[in-house]
Amino acid sequence: MQTWNKRRLINTLAIFIIAGVIVYLIGSGHLPRKQQNETKNIQGFAFDTTYQITIYQGGTKKTLQKCVSECSSYENVISRTKETSTVYRINALSKKYEELLPGKLCQSLQKGQTIMLSKQQRTEYETKLKQALPEAYTELACHVSSDGSISFQVNDMLQKLVNYSFKYGKLSKGCFTMGIEPVSSLWDFSTDQPTVPQDAEIRKALTYVGDEHIRLHNDRLSFSVPGTGIEFGGIAKGYIADRLKDLLRQDGVTSGLIDLGGNILCLGNKPDGTAFRIGVRQPFSDRDAVIDTVAVKDLSVVSSGIYERCFKQNGKFYHHILDPSTGYPVDNTLMAVTILSKASVDGDGLSTTCFGLGLEKGMELIDSLDNVEAVFVTKDEKMHYSKGYAKYRAMQK
Repeated sequence: MQTWNKRRLINTLAIFIIAGVIVYLIGSGHLPRKQQNETKNIQGFAFDTTYQITIYQGGTKKTLQKCVSECSSYENVISRTKETSTVYRINALSKKYEELLPGKLCQSLQKGQTIMLSKQQRTEYETKLKQALPEAYTELACHVSSDGSISFQVNDMLQKLVNYSFKYGKLSKGCFTMGIEPVSSLWDFSTDQPTVPQDAEIRKALTYVGDEHIRLHNDRLSFSVPGTGIEFGGIAKGYIADRLKDLLRQDGVTSGLIDLGGNILCLGNKPDGTAFRIGVRQPFSDRDAVIDTVAVKDLSVVSSGIYERCFKQNGKFYHHILDPSTGYPVDNTLMAVTILSKASVDGDGLSTTCFGLGLEKGMELIDSLDNVEAVFVTKDEKMHYSKGYAKYRAMQK
């Protein structure tokens, strides 16, 4: 028995010594190249979706942990449903301000009419906002102006997201808007039993929808109409993927894949130097079933489709891509749009924009842009390609 204990002690010490040598070699870079470049990946849940980040060359496990921390930080800013997030607090203050402001004044602002609030009135509203939502009020340096608008101090990330949203709002001629939140908050596609909101609720919410109510001046974001809300579901994942790619590169990663709920961003090539092969999902099928495959290097592949979040009620089909002009799901011939682009934020914004524009206008937009390609899938299951898409198509076996 004693002999066995001695052997076990010796074996245990040997394991620790070997482990220490391995740690030293990793830290000093003396491991064989094959071991240094072993595939590393991590999975998580954020932005209401699962994500996976895979490193094929360069970087360490600490690099992946940095990515997880970044995802958590981003969610604390842009989440529409997390009560401590910046975006949630902005929307909550706006809605509370609408409750405090007399109905006639709200209606005047909704109609674009000019109002004038006295200093006493502004102080009264700000005091009540601070009492109702003290942490949000203080964090965002909330301010009520004499013209009835409400403003907030926002960080650099939100400033960039707002400007990207304005960009795609203009490109889409209003089919894309960060101001869709008053309507999108009525639709819950994540619940087990989703239902269609009341038509009266949608019509009321539409009075707050639109980029025309939103302004950004330096670091101050303002709403001219109380009750206006914002969300970045149409571009946030793309923007975050780009930032994660920057982080990976800074940590020496030369080959990797970022998958944020189906938004794919490739960093470099595969370790053998060939292009990544990315499948374009077959709508309404298993996630592994693809309708096309593209071979891409250092590019983003982003899709939007009616199959992602949807339900039927009374025999009618409803999906999550909403039309800002009606408050209901976009109704056209499209089933899915996939965008190939250098920046993932562009792929994200363009996939939603093109879906709203429809096949003809969407394709016209893509063909007018440099270094952007697309495939549109219509409800008759036909595929329509942009002018330069063919060069990315992988050989089908």
